[in-house]
Amino acid sequence: MRKAIRTAAAIPILAVLLAGCYEQDVEETDPLAVGVDADVGPVQVRSLLVVSAAVDEPGRLLGTFSNTLDNPAEVTIADADEEVSFTVDGGTDLGLDTSPVHLGSIAERPGSRVPITVTVGSQSVDLLAPVMDGSLDPYAPYLPTIAPSSPAPTR
Repeated sequence: MRKAIRTAAAIPILAVLLAGCYEQDVEETDPLAVGVDADVGPVQVRSLLVVSAAVDEPGRLLGTFSNTLDNPAEVTIADADEEVSFTVDGGTDLGLDTSPVHLGSIAERPGSRVPITVTVGSQSVDLLAPVMDGSLDPYAPYLPTIAPSSPAPTR
């Protein structure tokens, strides 16, 4: 009987001691990013995605570009029908949440993936970037606004 009482008393103490030894893995605490990652020469591409309202509508790129060199790097992003270029200063990160980069039309609907080519110097990587719309709150502020192609007639 005494052995059973000692065992029953030891279980909660052992549980408390072992719980203090658990270290949560960092990957378990980081939020999931829905974008794609790649390394293109000296530039690290992280969480690249496109925000667009619908097929054939303008799209805004989101993600972070980190230049691991001291010199500026010219980055070109291309989809099926156009390309845009920008510079990432040496040793810095460029977040497209604060530095807008747009494509004129996105060939895929929100919820799918669109082929994107990222080029830095002579190196290129083909990616399938997710297309998000404004239905999720974090992406709504980044939906491109569509400007009319021509002014409305006046009377």
